[in-house]
Amino acid sequence: MSASDQARPTVLVAGATGFLGASFVRELAARGHRVIALGRDASRVRRRFGDLPVEARAGDVTRPESLQGAFQGVETIVHCVQFSGFPVEDPSRGLTFMEVDGQGTRNLVDAARAAGVQRLVYLSGVGADPSSNRMWYRAKALAEESIRDSGIGYTIIRPSWVYGPEDRSLNLFIRALRLNPLCFPQIGDGAQRLNPLYVEDLAAVVAEVVETGAAEGETFELGGPVTYTLDEIIRITMDVSALRRPIAHLPVPLVKIAASLAELLPGQLLSRDAVDFLLQSAVADNSRFHMLFQRPLAPMPDALHAYASRR
Repeated sequence: MSASDQARPTVLVAGATGFLGASFVRELAARGHRVIALGRDASRVRRRFGDLPVEARAGDVTRPESLQGAFQGVETIVHCVQFSGFPVEDPSRGLTFMEVDGQGTRNLVDAARAAGVQRLVYLSGVGADPSSNRMWYRAKALAEESIRDSGIGYTIIRPSWVYGPEDRSLNLFIRALRLNPLCFPQIGDGAQRLNPLYVEDLAAVVAEVVETGAAEGETFELGGPVTYTLDEIIRITMDVSALRRPIAHLPVPLVKIAASLAELLPGQLLSRDAVDFLLQSAVADNSRFHMLFQRPLAPMPDALHAYASRR
């Protein structure tokens, strides 16, 4: 083992089996780090990364006792835990923003401090605000507060909407386009604004933070280089996938009636709060990021063409 390999920190990715977490695990492993992948089910973690030299560990941030010993030998934690069924909550199973993002992060911080972890990299979100009337923004803000008050070195990244080969949103759009030859059903007017961030760009930034200590003590937003409306994003997706359809805008009140009925059914199908979540804008201000890092970010059409060609 070379001196440079020895200098690389042991990194644990909490939330490793999710879309973001899996991207971080792969990027860090490709760079030669010793990577520990933490998920609620260690066997699922092993299946997810069977092709990589990654250690699987089990731990659930909503169950503090499960985190005892989970962070042994870890220098840096990348925390990107997200509850199953996101963004549709299931309070009966403890799958809520407050229980997972808010209290769950506090539980993770306590266990990390006890284990002597030196650094926390937290994936928050654009709009995190303790005074927001939206619980997801308040939960992210509480998580950030726990990180800042931990006494552990930290970096907090607030990404905009992240897309890539394994994401749920953009790939759901493509499936909808393939299944419906008549139109693409869109909730609301499609005017919400986003600067979509390619997941490989985000993973590279996270890896740079881990490796160099860049942005120590910083909180910064990160989005793609171009801001679009959601309708524009759908049209870009149509162009790349060659599946052009008219967009049919569904009235929000009607969708919320359907969501209220879905809330009565088993499973996490849809909720009124989730409809609000999907309708919000999320435009990251990249000014602080550009002060801290010297790296380009992929425009959405280029990134979509790049990963579509690998399929």
